[in-house]
Amino acid sequence: MEKDDLDQRITARLNQLGIGPIEAAQRVDGLERNYIQDFLKGKKRSFSAAKLPLVAQALGWTVTELQGTPPRRSSGATPRITMVPLLDRVTAGRLRSPASQIPVEDVPLLAFADLGRGEFFALEVDGDSMDRYSPEGSIIIVNKAERDLVNGRCYVFSLHGETTYKMWQNGEVPYLAPHSTNSANKPIFFKKRDLEVIGRVKRTLLNL
Repeated sequence: MEKDDLDQRITARLNQLGIGPIEAAQRVDGLERNYIQDFLKGKKRSFSAAKLPLVAQALGWTVTELQGTPPRRSSGATPRITMVPLLDRVTAGRLRSPASQIPVEDVPLLAFADLGRGEFFALEVDGDSMDRYSPEGSIIIVNKAERDLVNGRCYVFSLHGETTYKMWQNGEVPYLAPHSTNSANKPIFFKKRDLEVIGRVKRTLLNL
């Protein structure tokens, strides 16, 4: 869609909603308050891929509706955008207690496509014991609805009320395994009654 056409559609949508571009942007965490306004004023020629679902949400549209293009029948349904709360930090090193008890409605939301079914939340990785998959500072997406343990898959666990992100290794003596470039990181052994599975890690994301 041409920018002029999109300008007109967004302006009409804002009028329909009875709000301005700044007010619309403020409805969504992760969207700068002037982002939509700058686009309408010509300071931006297009929306970035990361911001596109956030702009669509601010306007009460799907990404397809924002783009103004009908979905191709051959490509299947439009990818579902899931807004995932970024709750806390999780250690990928030694066990530690969760750092926050922030209500979900007060935390930042991250947009992800094609996560599938589940109950998701995001955590920031602290430590290097899983850096082959998730370097320190990366974000992991955890599915609380998926707690069945599968050998070689990664999960967030709670042990005596403390949390850690590790790979599950089954066997006669199961353990929580690091997946790290740092040989100082060691497996964690435990009694099964002390271990709780918080959820399976579905995706990892690192901003460069």
